[in-house]
Formats: sequence, C-alpha cells, structure tokens
Amino acid sequence: MLAVLAAGCSQPPAAPVESRARLAPAPTPQSVCSVELYGDSILHGGYLGDRRLKEPPADALRRLRPRYRVVDRSVNGETAGTRMASFASEERSGRIVVIQYGLNDAMQGLPLETSLRAMVAKARAEGRHVVLTGLSRTLVGADVRDRGDAAVRRVARELAVPFADWGSVPVRPAEMADILHPDQAYSARLVEHLVRVLDTVAPECV
Repeated sequence: MLAVLAAGCSQPPAAPVESRARLAPAPTPQSVCSVELYGDSILHGGYLGDRRLKEPPADALRRLRPRYRVVDRSVNGETAGTRMASFASEERSGRIVVIQYGLNDAMQGLPLETSLRAMVAKARAEGRHVVLTGLSRTLVGADVRDRGDAAVRRVARELAVPFADWGSVPVRPAEMADILHPDQAYSARLVEHLVRVLDTVAPECV
C-alpha cells in the first residue's frame, strides 16, 4: 500500500537548471528599453505657469527613441526634496530612472544633494540605472543656477552616475519661453543631449 501511495504522489523529475533557464522568457524590448522621468517644469516642458510645450521632453524622447517605453513623472514646480518624500514608496518598472532637479531647490535653499543621493540610492537598490541631468540655462539668477548645477555634478561624480550636462547645450536668449524655461527648440536640444547619455547606458535601445 505504501508503495502504491508513493507512486501516486510522485512528481516528474525537475528539469535541469540549464533547461529551466532556457525555457524562461527573454526580456521584451519594452522592459529592456524603459525609462521613468523625474523632474520639474524643465523636464515637464512647462513655462509661464500653466503652459506646456507642444512637444514636451517625454514626447521628444519617444520620437527620438521609439523603442523606449517612457513614463513621465515630472511635475511643474517640484523640488527634489518634495519628491524624495514619496520616491521611496512609489512603484517603478523602468530600467532607467532620469532625475532632473536643482533650480527650485537652489532658489529655496533646500538640501539638494541630500535629496538626490537618497533617490539615487533607492533606485539603485531596486536594480535600476540612474541618469542625472545638469541644470539648463536661465536668463536670470545665473549664480543660483550655477550653485544648483554644481551640487548635481558633485553627486553624479561622487556616486559615479551618468551625467547629462545640460549646461553645455548652446542656447540663445530668443530660445527661452520665459526667464527660466526653454522654448521648443532649446528643449529639443536638451533632450537630444539626454538621449546621447541614455545611449551609453542602453546602446541596444538606439
């Protein structure tokens, strides 16, 4: 009787580890080429309070790199400090996390570096790649802008995070939508620069 019961409960032999690995589905292009955008009005494409560019940065990224699944979490007027408070509890699925903050924090004297370091650490703990952007140019407050940009650069250098140097992107005064925000042409060039950095992180998504 025991022999019969044992025979009835027996399971087919498990597949070797190598066979199970071969049977696992390969990552889809959508999962490999995916990015989530965190930032303020510059990454949101906002200007003059409640207006938004016809092609905001998230849409420009989709146009330039159609293989990417883009999740836009940018918010007009947001600071890194504000986002850090919710960042740890948010659910993410993107392979790459782009973080663009600095000007609002610098203008308000907030601890920008502390916030950025916390977000980088959290995203990396989730197994994600992180890209930081520098600050875009402004028509006023160059000293505040430079202070914020220097803080982001320090974090990127000390934590070895890929850095999109938006301050190096050329701009003419006429290409500003207002005193702080890029117009369509300047915004597009910022995204093109970001894309070149993303290409180094995920060359297969080009």
